[in-house]
Amino acid sequence: MADRRCVFIDFDGTLAEQGVVPREHAEAVRRARAQGHVVLLCTGRPAAIVVPEVAALFDGVVASAGAYLRLGAQVLHDERFPADLARRTVEVLRRHDVAFALEAPEALWCTPATSQRLRSRMQPAAPGPGPGIGNGPRDILEAMRVPEDLAACSFAKISLWGSRVPIEQLAALIGPEIGALPNSITTDDTSSGELHLLTIDKADGVRRAAEHFGIERAATIGIGDGMNDLGMLRAVGLAVAIVGAPEEVRAAADLEVPGPGSHGVVKAFERLGLL
Repeated sequence: MADRRCVFIDFDGTLAEQGVVPREHAEAVRRARAQGHVVLLCTGRPAAIVVPEVAALFDGVVASAGAYLRLGAQVLHDERFPADLARRTVEVLRRHDVAFALEAPEALWCTPATSQRLRSRMQPAAPGPGPGIGNGPRDILEAMRVPEDLAACSFAKISLWGSRVPIEQLAALIGPEIGALPNSITTDDTSSGELHLLTIDKADGVRRAAEHFGIERAATIGIGDGMNDLGMLRAVGLAVAIVGAPEEVRAAADLEVPGPGSHGVVKAFERLGLL
């Protein structure tokens, strides 16, 4: 297919609203793939909270903001915090009494206090048919696990809430290998956010996936709304931002579309001739 494109779509705030994918978005992904295009989910979420019904819509999943890449049943990349750095990270977060979850493809590893806090704050949707694909907060809650030794867990990224110090300061206390970003699932205040390896970015997953499929950069498209989408948007041939995204994200985009509530992915696919 001469005009075959490779499309990377962020999840929270782009493909999905509060963790639920509108059926119109799901149908647009199916139609684009039927036209011969490659469509991948490119999310900051770990694979543990990308439920099978959502993953099945795509040719593959870039998860943990680029640290994990699965194409079909094949895992092409799975990068975690080095063991010494992982233990140091957990020690710093515990010392500052931070609520946090260690994000891995297998689970969200939590302390008992964090598990209880998240379960009290998140109201899971009732099971059964809903307005779209995915179960909202339920998908997060069902992935949570409380291990005996949290510091021994293997993970790719951390989400945290209610820190008494700004997340950038926490990152600095852990070490120069760590970066901090606003949390794309819950809030964007300075006491909550995500900690990640500075060497990892969604752009890495974009490049690996496009190379695997033999698709040139000029034929790649990225759609996103958050600060962790910047690398993806800058790495693709054509970048699409969601209306209302941070100014830096909008500045990196070639065009803008509405959010999931107004079926922006459908509008982007229509404007780009993917359907």
